[in-house]
Amino acid sequence: MMKKMLSFLVPMLLVLTLVLTACAPQATPEAPAVEEPAAEEPAVEEPVEEPAAEEPVAEEPAVEEPAAPSGTITLYTSESEDQVNEMVADFNVVYPDVQVDIFRTGTGEVIGKLQAEMEGGEIQADLMWFADLDFFRMLAEEDMLLEYAPVGGEVVEDTYHYFGNKAHEVRFIFNIVAYNTTLVETPPTGWKDLLNPEYKGRIGMASALYSGGAFTNLGTLVNQPDMGWDFYEKLNENEVVVGRGNGGIGTSIASGEFVMGQLIDFMARDLKNSGSPVEMIWPEEGSVVIPTPVGIYKNTDNPEACQAFLDYLYSDRGQALFVKQNYLSVLPGAPEPEGLEPYPEGGLNILVPPLEFIAENREELSQKYEELFGLPPEA
Repeated sequence: MMKKMLSFLVPMLLVLTLVLTACAPQATPEAPAVEEPAAEEPAVEEPVEEPAAEEPVAEEPAVEEPAAPSGTITLYTSESEDQVNEMVADFNVVYPDVQVDIFRTGTGEVIGKLQAEMEGGEIQADLMWFADLDFFRMLAEEDMLLEYAPVGGEVVEDTYHYFGNKAHEVRFIFNIVAYNTTLVETPPTGWKDLLNPEYKGRIGMASALYSGGAFTNLGTLVNQPDMGWDFYEKLNENEVVVGRGNGGIGTSIASGEFVMGQLIDFMARDLKNSGSPVEMIWPEEGSVVIPTPVGIYKNTDNPEACQAFLDYLYSDRGQALFVKQNYLSVLPGAPEPEGLEPYPEGGLNILVPPLEFIAENREELSQKYEELFGLPPEA
């Protein structure tokens, strides 16, 4: 602690007395004149200046912090149930006052529910997240999606912000070929390995009438000159087993019920990382990228909470959870998921879905697929 030292000086007044000694003749000395004391003038007091009154300081108005998002929103999604539940739980760590109600089923049934609600006059979803970019295109053209540029999404290529920021890609998934390592000695190299008669009746795939990923795969491969409907007809001849969704197909490959099958890449990594005898390959003909956009319904009663959810999906926290769930992050330079399969020499061959072809032929694709493989099995 610093101490202040004060010094006080006390002035001292020295009084000097002058003694005059005079030598005078023998005469009566004159009485010395007595000086009249000088009249003291009254001291003039210096005027004391009063301190100037301080001007009152104007108080700046308090800046109100924007209220944190709250309330309830409803999400319609085809995302894997375990993953989306984990994602919502983590979102609630950041936004504890937002309740997210989830309606989860396959893309085909999500679309069916939305179409029924549109016919009834009002969509009940606030947020939509499923694997059918063409249906999102239709919603955007009907002006049913809210335009929003999510925080953090600016580092992602514009290609993945669809229809003028009305739908957004938040991570990447691919349709690939997965196989059981205990049952397959020579790993497959492409889609056409599913036609091997050695595996007749032991190949699995999700129904394109239930799974949006499977429908996108259908529209993409049918449009390939070296694949076409001929590929699917030969799959049918090889007695492919059509399941409901991709999750069940992956489980059956892991158990050995299926030798191999069409699957989503993150599911194959999930099974492999959990110890199942499952591997995947990037097909030489091309891996089909599956758009799974997120969009906000334009007439939502709670746009702030919906925007917060989309911001969360693009945040470092949200993207880190995607990677933990074995997805490929959409952010450039993000870490890779554990057990990511090496890309083929020369780079990954990616098949981008032909959206115009799918839009123009949606009904025909569904009808012909149903003729070949029937309706999806019941849950």
